[in-house]
Amino acid sequence: MRRVMSLILLASLIACEKIGSGGKTNTAATTTPTGTDSITALNAKLSQAQSVSAQQDSLLQSFNQTTQLLADIDKELSKVKGLQSHVPLDVKNGDKSVDQQAAYRASILGKVQEVTALLAKSRSRVASANSKNEELNSQIEQYKQTIANFETMVEQDKQQIAMLASKVDSLNAENAQVTAAKNAVTDTMLTLRKENNTVYYVVGTKDELIKKGIVVEEGTKFLFFGHKELVPAHRLDPSSFTAINKWDDSPITLHITDKPYKVISRQDPGLIEAGKTTDGKMSGELHITQPADFWGATRYLIIVEGA
Repeated sequence: MRRVMSLILLASLIACEKIGSGGKTNTAATTTPTGTDSITALNAKLSQAQSVSAQQDSLLQSFNQTTQLLADIDKELSKVKGLQSHVPLDVKNGDKSVDQQAAYRASILGKVQEVTALLAKSRSRVASANSKNEELNSQIEQYKQTIANFETMVEQDKQQIAMLASKVDSLNAENAQVTAAKNAVTDTMLTLRKENNTVYYVVGTKDELIKKGIVVEEGTKFLFFGHKELVPAHRLDPSSFTAINKWDDSPITLHITDKPYKVISRQDPGLIEAGKTTDGKMSGELHITQPADFWGATRYLIIVEGA
C-alpha cells in the first residue's frame, strides 16, 4: 500500500515537470540542461521516496509482528481461568471515535496485571503451604523423636522384663527347692508324728501271748512257795500287735466280754474306761481317757483276758 502511494506521488511529480517544460519557448540548446536537472531532481526524489517506502515497510513489518505477538499473548492469557476481558464497555465494533488498538492494548495490559495478581496470590499460597509444610515437618520430626523415645523405653522395658523373668526363674527354682525341702520336712514331720502317735495293743489269753513271745513268766515257785508273774517280753515285735493312733477315739475291742481282763504292761489301768451297753453289761470296748498320760509309760499295751 505504501509503495503504491509512492509510485503515484512520483508519477504526479513527473507530470508536473512536463507541464512546466511545455509552457516555455526556449530553444533546444537551452532546454537540454533544464531537462537534465529535472531528471536528476526526480531521481533524487524517487530515491528519497524509495527510502521512505522501505522505512515504512520495515515499520509496517514491525507493527505486524508486534500485533501478532500481542494476539499470541492475548490468546495465551485467555486460557487463564477467572480473567476478565478488560475491554471497555463503550468500545464497539465499527466505532471510529475510539482507538481500537489502544482499547485492545488496555485489555491485554489488564489481563497481564490480573495474571500478575494471581501469581502474587499463588506465591502467597505457596509460601503459606511451605510454612505449613515446615510446621508439619517439624511436628513429624517431633513425632519421630517421640517414637524413638518410646522405642528406647520399650527396649529398656524388654531388658528389665528379661531381668525380671530371669529373677522369676531363679526364684521359681529356689521356690521349688524350698517347696521340696518343705515337703520333705512335712513328710518327715508327718512320719515322725505318725511314729510318735502310733501305739500298739494286743489282747489274748495267757497261753496265746506266751506262745507269741509277747509275755513271759518271771519268778520261781516250788509247791506253794514262790511266785511267778506275767511280764512283757524284753523284745517286742510290732507285727504281733495292732497299730492305732493314740489320739483317735478308736476303741480297743476285746475278744470276749464275759471274762475279766488284766493290763500287764506299764500303763495305768485307771485311765481305761470299759464300754457298757444300755442295760449296763460290758460291751467289749475299752476307751483311753487321757491318751498322753496313758501311753507315756510305753507304746505297747498288753491285755490278758481271763486273768
